[in-house]
Amino acid sequence: MSKVGKIILLITIITVPVIFYFYFNFLEKGKSFFTKDDTPSLKIEKKPQVVLIFDDLGENLRELKEIYALKIPVTVAVIPHLRFSKNIASIASRCGYSVLVHLPMEPKERLSSFLRYRNKFITTDLSPRKLNYLLKYHLNSLRVAIGANNHMGSKATEDERVMRAVIKALRVRDMVFVDSKTSPNSLACQIAKEEGVMCAENSGFLDSRSSSQEIKDTLYNLLAKADKEGKIIIIAHPKENTFKVLKEEIPKIKEKIEFITLKDYFGL
Repeated sequence: MSKVGKIILLITIITVPVIFYFYFNFLEKGKSFFTKDDTPSLKIEKKPQVVLIFDDLGENLRELKEIYALKIPVTVAVIPHLRFSKNIASIASRCGYSVLVHLPMEPKERLSSFLRYRNKFITTDLSPRKLNYLLKYHLNSLRVAIGANNHMGSKATEDERVMRAVIKALRVRDMVFVDSKTSPNSLACQIAKEEGVMCAENSGFLDSRSSSQEIKDTLYNLLAKADKEGKIIIIAHPKENTFKVLKEEIPKIKEKIEFITLKDYFGL
């Protein structure tokens, strides 16, 4: 045998067993030569996400200035037809915030603000015609709004007829709904699901208790909930102590929490 032939034979003797080994141990079993375990994995830690909604805007522009000073993405819920409602909605939208119509809805309690402006509220005793008129009047007032949430509404959100009318009015406008959860028996998101409208629930009010320490305690309780659930909605109000606590605490928490707008929450 020639020298060249001997070299070819030697290469064949060495390589054939190697080829068969890989065939039977990898390809025949549907494996890749480079398995998942062979490659380093980079696990990216995803921060909990928080939607912070400021309710009850519309009376003055100073509140929006305070919100802007927080330097985080937020959502504002504007009560329609107040002195600065349209201005606030327009400015907030240009700032990149999500805007909601803060829809006045009947509470169980006979609150003075409800009794004073009752004719502007969505109530359970309205005729279908009057109900639809008020929904059109409110929802069409803020053109930049992506949806609505309830202002008060502990009684109205429990009423199936009323909530179905609200949800249907939102559906024809491609709007979402946030249930403020002023009643644990609210039907809002249940009906929204039936009607094909995106809906989410408030996880807690930041400042239902008014002292700075109570607001701070509530904030961290809600952030612990966000850490557990991954994504939540918090509702706050334009109060002095609320702004004070947020200005102090946001720099400490924003490395661990991602603040997002409602538009981001729904992926709109």
